[in-house]
Amino acid sequence: MSPLPVLFKKELLDVVRDRRTVLLTLVLPVLLYPGILTLMGAIISAGKDRLKNEPLVVAVTSGDAQAFLDGQPTPGRTSWLRVERPAAEQLLREQKVAAIVAAPEGSTRAVAEDRQATVTVLYTKRFDRSMEALERLRPVLEAVNARALTLRLEARQLDPSFATPVKLEASDLDFQKDLGPLIASRLLPVVLLMMLFIGALYPAVDLTAGEKERGTLETLLVAPVRPVQVMAAKYLTVALVSIASTLANLAAMAGTFGAGLSLAGEASTSMRFTWGQVGVMLACLLPAALLVSGVALAVASMARTFKEGQALMTPVLLVGLAPALVAQMPGIELNTATALIPLLNVALLVKAAVLGTATLADVLLTQASVLLCAGAALKWAASAFDSEVFRFGGAINTFQRRRA
Repeated sequence: MSPLPVLFKKELLDVVRDRRTVLLTLVLPVLLYPGILTLMGAIISAGKDRLKNEPLVVAVTSGDAQAFLDGQPTPGRTSWLRVERPAAEQLLREQKVAAIVAAPEGSTRAVAEDRQATVTVLYTKRFDRSMEALERLRPVLEAVNARALTLRLEARQLDPSFATPVKLEASDLDFQKDLGPLIASRLLPVVLLMMLFIGALYPAVDLTAGEKERGTLETLLVAPVRPVQVMAAKYLTVALVSIASTLANLAAMAGTFGAGLSLAGEASTSMRFTWGQVGVMLACLLPAALLVSGVALAVASMARTFKEGQALMTPVLLVGLAPALVAQMPGIELNTATALIPLLNVALLVKAAVLGTATLADVLLTQASVLLCAGAALKWAASAFDSEVFRFGGAINTFQRRRA
């Protein structure tokens, strides 16, 4: 009878008994991510409402600039402060005014004589209040421009449409009313890949470096089992935990978007995943869990203590998150070339599945690429478990082993 089932059961019980692993991989995502997304939406909405109702002072540097503003209704909770431009810029840096409206002397006369005048709004992106002031000033100055244009057209007995022979009207075919799929396509690749790694890294460290530190690894290695069987049991355990963590995160995110989020009240952000979308995501995430588990075990086997293992896993996690971040860059899409790049193809396929653009060819190419790399990672982990590095946790380097 093969000892693998017994070893697998033993490793699985060790992981389940570790409260940290259960909390980080299964319980935390179900409770944390819906709460974070809901809280984030509430904070954004509250912040925008607060800025809209906050009194703002806008500096006006000339009589012509004041004349332009006086010709239109003053935005709510906004007041004007007449001050010279150098002093106004200093007040803006000190946050005593939110923005500055500047216009050269003679600007109103230029508009009256059918010439062009330039009105400058100075603001800074360092402060949210300044950006809010710009949003309040924009419709005021656009109304000034529209009024002057109307007067010019009426003087020449021209229809208002004469000034805009071609009117641009942009309409989003897919996300005009619901931003849920768009937001989900940005969040899910990052969250799922991150939890895929976290779900594998912590169990891998505990089952290797943790056992070395607890002194239980020696007992396991002197048992009548081969190191490769020990590795296989640990690998299956880490892969199972990683898959369970990913499924828990996917379910939590699907439930959150299904219930809907409120982000500043601009548009609906609800989304319900179809079984087809879930199937496509699982088709790439499950092989990715095998790949990540092999890498995690191979790296963790070199650590001598649990603390050292955690330190080794930090760069692994950062490298693992890089493809998810690259997938959000403009112009990076799933195609024949990107479908062959491990982990980047997974992030892009998750994104494509959410947006409904994934094809069968994309799924098959991604699966083949990831499974091939998973096989290489498994071979790496097997060689690591069969070496002295696994037994002594890196105490003997490669040069010393060759010399011996």
